[in-house]
Amino acid sequence: MYHYMDHKEAIEMLRKAGLNHTEIERVTRFRKQFTPGEMDRTQNDHRRLEFVRWLFQTGKLTDYVR
Repeated sequence: MYHYMDHKEAIEMLRKAGLNHTEIERVTRFRKQFTPGEMDRTQNDHRRLEFVRWLFQTGKLTDYVR
């Protein structure tokens, strides 16, 4: 499970990282496009793709149909 910080904490962290007001607004708008469940699915999808890549690279999965 992830710990999601509140909006004020996130803004302060971005300011400390050196982002200006415009950049913070862009990051905030981008972040609002994702719900926590979507982020979890994205990570799971990435792990699955990495696994499939490994299967293909090791020859355990091919595009040859028998």
